[in-house]
Amino acid sequence: MARRVRDSLRYGSAQVAAVCCRCGGVRVASDVVSRARLGDRPALAELWRTHHAAVLRYLRARRTISPEDVASQVWVDVATSIGRFDGGADDFRRWLFTIAHRRSVDSIRRAVRQERLAIRVTDTVSESDGADVEQDRDAAIDRAVALVASLPDQMASAVMLRVVNELSVADVAAILDTTEGNVRVLVHRGLARLRRKLSVTETGSTAMREMS
Repeated sequence: MARRVRDSLRYGSAQVAAVCCRCGGVRVASDVVSRARLGDRPALAELWRTHHAAVLRYLRARRTISPEDVASQVWVDVATSIGRFDGGADDFRRWLFTIAHRRSVDSIRRAVRQERLAIRVTDTVSESDGADVEQDRDAAIDRAVALVASLPDQMASAVMLRVVNELSVADVAAILDTTEGNVRVLVHRGLARLRRKLSVTETGSTAMREMS
């Protein structure tokens, strides 16, 4: 997976590759999904352990308000609805990110409504990973997610779903309610923008080192 991203970006990106290594292409066995459907709590917990980080980072890349709270709601939806879910491991991932996408949209719309109703209220959002373990690596991953989040909303979603989480073009199109052709365009343009951003960043860092 990391090689795919490096090939796509041409110039490479340690940060984006780190995201892909950490949370992209994660799979669980279909029997875990089947057991979760039957109410097996350890199986549901395994699904959470496997996919929660990817869901949370997807929400952050979409600039979702209070992504931790939204991620929690996503898993409440999963827990209450998985008995009606029908499919295997890949189907579950598509279903999971569909829920995450819809919850993110709802959160953003709700925030806009609240802002209109309470213009004078200052909304302070504190983002803390509480990462006492693997802090440096988590910080690098978060910087990479922030880089993707700098893309336009639909473009960031397409890159996160297609490149980082390795969903198929058809799955991404279904989640984003667009065509497969548009998904390919969004991913291509998103990766091109990331290349330019990385090139500017690397050039600026080199200049700063030369001046120091």
